Amino acid sequence: MSFAIRLLSFAIATSLTGNVAHGLSTTTKRTIYPEVHPGPGLPTLAELNLTSEALYTMSPKFDSRELGDQPALASRSSLYTDNCQTYSTANVDDVIACFNYLENIGSNTCGFSGDNVQFCYAGTAQITGSNIFEDPVVASLCSDVAIGVQWIFTYCNVGGQVGGLAAAYGNGDLIVGVENVDQGCCS
Repeated sequence: MSFAIRLLSFAIATSLTGNVAHGLSTTTKRTIYPEVHPGPGLPTLAELNLTSEALYTMSPKFDSRELGDQPALASRSSLYTDNCQTYSTANVDDVIACFNYLENIGSNTCGFSGDNVQFCYAGTAQITGSNIFEDPVVASLCSDVAIGVQWIFTYCNVGGQVGGLAAAYGNGDLIVGVENVDQGCCS
């Protein structure tokens, strides 16, 4: 092999190695996550020492309480049945980010007066609450609201799109909704 070819081979090898060492031939792409927005009166992400990225990347902490029949529901809950819907759906990752938010504020109260409230929105998803018996105030622990969200994204996930309604755990008066944020429930 001639000196010129060996020199050219060395130059190419050094050039490629140098580029890899300096990160020029590899691309590191940072994922941008949608902002997670708490509902009115709920703690901010900063107050919980959380970020939107953390809520999107953490594994969901599934609640071990019964998801199916929810035996601890209030007596009036027999008037309501959890159900899936497809007319307004949201990306499952956005839903789970809001679920993770609600789980992280677990023992806080998710309560409101009036008909409807938005507990969280992120990306395409909004998590809402409806006061179906129009009591002056309806409330549950945020972890109980999260169980309603868990039921919906477990049983109402079609191709990564989620939509539905479920009672908050232990409270048939508060119905949790998962729908597309563009539906405009409570803005």
